[in-house]
Amino acid sequence: MKFDVLTLFPEMFQIMRESVIGRAIDKNLIEIHAINMRDFSKDKHKKVDDTVYGGGAGMLIRPDVVWDSYLSVKTEKSKVIYLSPQGKTLTQEKVLELAKEEHLILLCGHYEGIDQRVLDEIVDEEISIGDYILTGRRIACNGAD
Repeated sequence: MKFDVLTLFPEMFQIMRESVIGRAIDKNLIEIHAINMRDFSKDKHKKVDDTVYGGGAGMLIRPDVVWDSYLSVKTEKSKVIYLSPQGKTLTQEKVLELAKEEHLILLCGHYEGIDQRVLDEIVDEEISIGDYILTGRRIACNGAD
């Protein structure tokens, strides 16, 4: 199974090379690639955000940046999951269903999210990993530091 994670913070996914997931990678059972969406910015400063179209508070990840990063990994067998608090909560049943896929593209939002026009075009499913907020650019680690 192949995972491509479209993110603004690819360094967060280095931890995936450890423990059980690391062993699965070493045995070629899964592939995990963190794709830095900033690499697809056409701005010399690698800017990826813009104001909300039509007004409103906050910033969105620009649609061209998401679109171009998506096209860099998309295949005929890709399924795109947008990870957001508005999605359906991830359950064991959903995990078992997703485990049957060959290629998952996990789209990670930031700021106020991602421009809805690109989400409507590429996302197959919107999933929330739970009813909590992670901050400080850290991956949840069961309370351990």
